Amino acid sequence: MKRSRADRHRHQGGFTLIELLIATALGVLVLSALTSIVLTTTQAAGTANSRIEASAQVRNFQLTAYDDFALARPPATLGCGTHDDPCTTQDLVLIGSRMPNTTTGTAAPYTVTYTWDDHETNLLRHVAGLSSRVVASNVTAFAWYVDSSGAHPTVVIDMTVTVKSFSTTYSESQTLRFYPRVTMP
Repeated sequence: MKRSRADRHRHQGGFTLIELLIATALGVLVLSALTSIVLTTTQAAGTANSRIEASAQVRNFQLTAYDDFALARPPATLGCGTHDDPCTTQDLVLIGSRMPNTTTGTAAPYTVTYTWDDHETNLLRHVAGLSSRVVASNVTAFAWYVDSSGAHPTVVIDMTVTVKSFSTTYSESQTLRFYPRVTMP
């Protein structure tokens, strides 16, 4: 039996309202799942970048300060600087000497000052006679003290770097121990 042309057109009428609602609901579910994946990935990337930046700031300070402490005596503590009373607003001043690369040269005095600007959250390094430069930024906490309990005094520095990225905030706290030169040549 052949169907008439009118019967064929009636059966090829398109989607029903129920089919259209179901297809729209499935499309919305797929799009919301994809949006969730993209947002989660963006947030994870922001957190990873914040961690890398905070670690880089701590590492930059550590590498810069290592050489300065190797050339200096333990810093003088001016009314603070004990384990119970660490210095938080006082500058960290290192005094030492640097040998020139000549055989006839004599040791030149060397003074380095580390200053924490808690308003701008920068840790500045100033070498006497030269300009200052930022050795760590996003520093939200900084304290130091001289630990004389061992055979050689060590300088203990506690610093926290906080980096904000998108809607995430990451803080890294680090305690660094430096061993300054005990005697001067």
